[in-house]
Amino acid sequence: MNFFGTDGIRGTYGSTITDGTAFLLGKSLALKGGDNPIVLIGRDTRLSGESLFNALALGVYSGGGTVVNLGVLPTNSVGHFVRKLGGDYGVMISASHNPPGDNGLKVFDKYGVKLCQSKQAVLSDLMNSLMHIVPNGKVYEPVFYDIDNMYCRDICNTVNVDLSGMRIAIDCCYGASFSVAERVFRMCGAEVVAYCNRNNGKDINVGCGATNTSFLEEKLKNSDIELAFAFDGDCDRLAVLEKGKTLDNNTVFIAIARYMKEEGLLRGDSVVGTVMTNGGVEDQLSQYGIGLVRTAVGDINIYNEMTKLSLNVGGEDSGHYLLSDYATSSDALITALLVCKIWRAKGSIEKYGHYTPHPSVKCNITVTDDNRLLATQSLDTIRNRVASLCNCRIVLRKSGTEDVIRAYAEGQQCEKALEMIKATLCN
Repeated sequence: MNFFGTDGIRGTYGSTITDGTAFLLGKSLALKGGDNPIVLIGRDTRLSGESLFNALALGVYSGGGTVVNLGVLPTNSVGHFVRKLGGDYGVMISASHNPPGDNGLKVFDKYGVKLCQSKQAVLSDLMNSLMHIVPNGKVYEPVFYDIDNMYCRDICNTVNVDLSGMRIAIDCCYGASFSVAERVFRMCGAEVVAYCNRNNGKDINVGCGATNTSFLEEKLKNSDIELAFAFDGDCDRLAVLEKGKTLDNNTVFIAIARYMKEEGLLRGDSVVGTVMTNGGVEDQLSQYGIGLVRTAVGDINIYNEMTKLSLNVGGEDSGHYLLSDYATSSDALITALLVCKIWRAKGSIEKYGHYTPHPSVKCNITVTDDNRLLATQSLDTIRNRVASLCNCRIVLRKSGTEDVIRAYAEGQQCEKALEMIKATLCN
């Protein structure tokens, strides 16, 4: 059994992911980590987080390791503190933007980087070799002293932006950023209006946050606030609002790349996107002398390509931005502060990152018992046939977090292409 998907282990708590899964992961990390390995653990606010933390910690202890409890903090804080405190591994307990009933386990190595597929496979094999037991016992591991303030100071020092005189609105979606996001912006000098900034795991991502920006748009009606930011459950995904309007994530990506290029900070004059990055982004970047390298979906794939090519900017149209000069994984707070810096230097983000997208459509196609074999074996064949008939760029991929096929078509006949894909996979 392969426990890992696109971004760690994720699923519905109690069925796809259990305390037993967390225990096996903790024990496997401890066994692989050598003599008394240190595993740092953070989590978001989900109700199942404490139970998963307890099971994970018991697993680490049973394998001879030591746990450092980071408490409720954004995902990137785990990678950050693994490096800063000298840990051997880090684990973030979160299902990111998924519903409150889901949860997940994102694993970082000693360099603060999420495990690549080959390392995940090795770890998954070790988990499978261990006895599947239900952990019994309670761990009393206090949260590392002042870790939240330490994180806030480190974030502010990393980006180094003066926000004095700015009014900013934020939506923390009752998630991992609930206690630190407002503090970070205030430490940088901004006046902050904060929403959904309570530890309320039963409502995490529900009708709010980076994937539900209509909530913040409604709050900002008739407001004079220029910039606003919405985070997801673990604060690795960012939505940017300007004058109460949600910006296209690709616009933000272009603005970041263009700013870095103009400031002489963009290494290799190229950035990394994914197969899902709209062709219009590539066209616009080329006008600024910036190349686009594409890779498979997933921030670890982007980061690995950035490392391989010595590049320092990458991003997905989902709102994940990889800025390796600042962090080893996507951190929505770091990105938000950088967007503020760009806004102060260049003006409107919408204008500065403007592009003309190529026509495109996308959808999720549920994998059923009837189409499972076809969906898993023939996606390349379907993609190539439809692409040739419709002269479109087609992306078909099995989701790593849900039992669906993610379909994307780009080109003048994209609607026709998507209908052909649906007809093939749904009939």
